[in-house]
Amino acid sequence: MVQPEARSADAWYFQMHGLVPRAPADLNESLRSAVAKMHRTLYAPSSRELTNAEIAVLRAAGADLDDHPDRPDPMLEYAIEFGAILATGLTVTGVSRRLAVTTARVRQLIGDRALFAFRNGSRWVVPAYQLLEERGLVPNVAKVNRAIPEAVDPVSVNRWFVTPDAELAVENKAISPLAWLKAGMDPDVVARIARDL
Repeated sequence: MVQPEARSADAWYFQMHGLVPRAPADLNESLRSAVAKMHRTLYAPSSRELTNAEIAVLRAAGADLDDHPDRPDPMLEYAIEFGAILATGLTVTGVSRRLAVTTARVRQLIGDRALFAFRNGSRWVVPAYQLLEERGLVPNVAKVNRAIPEAVDPVSVNRWFVTPDAELAVENKAISPLAWLKAGMDPDVVARIARDL
């Protein structure tokens, strides 16, 4: 059984990363959906997929071609993050309730790229980190969203928003673009960084 202190610590952690805690069954279903949508890739050791000449060139360039079963699988990490975004993301209706606007207005915000959203089947998913706990959007998130290149995937956008950036420092400590915006700092700095994603 999870103690109340642990539950609130977990809730705090997820909220700091722009996510809302969900039940494990919801997360598992979202993870299944995320894995099903990912490009199918079969892994094999590099030594079996490459010629000896290719291996020699890559090793000479410093590439590590050895298997590392002790290291995290980046595809699995991506799938887990995508699953979490699906599980905690909001529908158009959910956003309209949170912002107290019509669903038509939410679709307009998505179309104008003021809200970052992506399609999951026939429905829009709006990552929750863009909305404040109280009613409203994170200050100036629309300006930053418009600067993000359209081809960037939801996991990369989410990672960028919550990862401290050396260019965004407060009292010599790097903070994330999301924390920067929530603190009311200059959005042009974040938008400039976003253009290079």
